Amino acid sequence: MNITQQGASPRSPAHISRCVVCGGAGGEPVWDVAKSPIHPFRPPEAAGSQAGFGCLHIVRCDSCGHLYNAAFDPLGADDLYGAFVLTNVPVSPSMVKAVEGTAESILRHAKPRPVVLEVGGGGGALSMLLAETASEVHLVEPSRALSPDRFAGTKVTFHQSMFPTTTLTGKVFDVIVCRQVLEHIPDPNPFLKSLRAQISDDGIAYIELPSAEYIYVNRSVVDFHYPHVHFYRQPHLEALFARAGFAVVETIDVKNGHDTAFVLRPVAASDVRPAIIKDDPNFVADMAKRRAYGRERLTGITGSIGLYGANAYSQSLFGVYPDFAAYSAMFDDTPMYVGHQVYGPAIDLPIGPPSVEKLLPLGAVIVTAYLHDLVIARKVRALGFKGPIYTVRTDSLAGNGEQPPSLFA
Repeated sequence: MNITQQGASPRSPAHISRCVVCGGAGGEPVWDVAKSPIHPFRPPEAAGSQAGFGCLHIVRCDSCGHLYNAAFDPLGADDLYGAFVLTNVPVSPSMVKAVEGTAESILRHAKPRPVVLEVGGGGGALSMLLAETASEVHLVEPSRALSPDRFAGTKVTFHQSMFPTTTLTGKVFDVIVCRQVLEHIPDPNPFLKSLRAQISDDGIAYIELPSAEYIYVNRSVVDFHYPHVHFYRQPHLEALFARAGFAVVETIDVKNGHDTAFVLRPVAASDVRPAIIKDDPNFVADMAKRRAYGRERLTGITGSIGLYGANAYSQSLFGVYPDFAAYSAMFDDTPMYVGHQVYGPAIDLPIGPPSVEKLLPLGAVIVTAYLHDLVIARKVRALGFKGPIYTVRTDSLAGNGEQPPSLFA
């Protein structure tokens, strides 16, 4: 992640002035964060730097109700996604099982031995798994943490690039996979059309992304974070897909509804008008209440606090409470993160694995990797920690059984 370079060449932020779903120009303010980390962590030599931050100005389109960050800077994509450390690498049996389940969902709809393209595949775990069945797999990923050596001996060809890439011009694929990418794209329309241009007539696309319905239903505070530009509801996505020339074959709930996956087939493009969604008038006020309650809970904790999970949700927490600095440890199970630091406007914390020595003096632990909070809470208890454990989760699972209670409720 090129934070030093970003700070050395400042530029004026480019704002998103129109809704990508309907073209509307006005939006109701929903959520603001003045100084949000744009990366989940940074190298120790960048500690204290005022680079590496962005603004959140989440608005709800006056015309169709689509949520998006109007303060996102589209010019910063290379800095944002060309990271030197891999993120979202499976590090637990449950994470590996989830990748295997995704592969099964994709291959169930695909022809035998398909030619596969994965766009934005992170460390390539899914690409390598699909390569066991596919005739060939191409992975397009901008991260500078990857090199072709990682895929030696597999049927995966690595393209270090944003999509579309000239190295694949004219090539068509039986399967196109795009997971946790579309929400990062400032203008999804040309991106989706580029995907459509490279799919075979009898091919399928698998597109997975976070669900705005989950944010609405659960008033999820930490799911507004800088790397995400758009927060899509399903009817709005279906309109975007239709315009690009895709029809929905199957919709799949992922991670208990936190994400949604769409299996798509190519069809003729059609100019579908997006649904107008103007429900939930209490959403903005309820989110403000969650924010206030979270601050009360944080300031009421006696002693220092350990966080567990160096990810987008810890980024969000640091931005939402920029002046809170009672954290003393950041735990994460990803070996590649060791030696880096999570950061916020008022803090830098080294990342490391949990240990008895670091856990026992803490006043509380907050699980920021909340999609894995039950497993993490059990691990923390097994290491002998007796104090309170909270999660940044706000859905109905929080506080049930061994599931930690929510920081925000």
